[in-house]
Amino acid sequence: MFLFSNLTFFITEIVYRASFLFQLYSVKSIKMPIDYRRNNGPESSVSYQLHKKIYLLDYEEKLKVLLKEGNIRRDGRNRKESRKIFIESGVVSKAKGSAYIECGETKVIVSVFDPREIPKQSKFSINGDLFCDFKYSPFASIHRRSQQTDTEEKSLAQALKRAMEPAICRHEFPNFQVDIFVNVLQDDGSALAAAIIASGLAVANAGIPMFDITTAANVAITGENIFMDPTREEEELCLSSCNPGEHGLVTLARMSTHEQISEIWQSGNIKTKTLLTIIDHLVEANRSIVPIIQQTLIERVSKFIENKNP
Repeated sequence: MFLFSNLTFFITEIVYRASFLFQLYSVKSIKMPIDYRRNNGPESSVSYQLHKKIYLLDYEEKLKVLLKEGNIRRDGRNRKESRKIFIESGVVSKAKGSAYIECGETKVIVSVFDPREIPKQSKFSINGDLFCDFKYSPFASIHRRSQQTDTEEKSLAQALKRAMEPAICRHEFPNFQVDIFVNVLQDDGSALAAAIIASGLAVANAGIPMFDITTAANVAITGENIFMDPTREEEELCLSSCNPGEHGLVTLARMSTHEQISEIWQSGNIKTKTLLTIIDHLVEANRSIVPIIQQTLIERVSKFIENKNP
């Protein structure tokens, strides 16, 4: 009887351990599901750029690195040359209108939703309102890690709102507001200009009445050097407090058909004479963007007609 009970205990222990090992193997072999709702970071990580040698250089050394002999910039462009633009509309299925833009390594996505009634606590408005939200992803830049909205994002959201308001027919939807949400996936300079371009296309894609399509261009200034469509490193150099002379950033939003400037956003120390000079360069840069937007809208409308009439 004693031997039988020991044998029973021994067999039970073996069965229990085998069952445990089988469950452990099964758990390890199961692949975790992928969360498609998350925005994955860019392929080229910017987390370690802070440790590059260029961040340890002074102003003169940084300028020599970013601007080589013959006024050729680090990425091969001349000082007055903009980066190539890729733009696409209708990329967010749940939004009424959307657009995605790549300007060099800068990547921005914009979503626009149907007009909704203005909250009741606000006063009645004969014209519709515009709500703009400007947000950097935590992985967009080495300077962005917090999920909380900071003062810079609020300032950029207000600049975006001022740039878009003149272009939208707000009298068509009284006491209603249009929501524009901007998410910067990767910031390599000129994020505000890219957001304004994509917002204009997204609003048009949403079918919201507009007077004109908005475009935008950005320029950075340090001394006598003018960088059209600056990168992040060039922006940081032009905003550095070590600059001996004029320095700063200027973003200009423009409505091409009416030839009207809807917004000028400036930071830094720039004289009026210099500002008037660079405005001419920014207007020309805006004109070069218009055919790209027009072609994108034509392709979108053509695709819509083909789907309706197969």
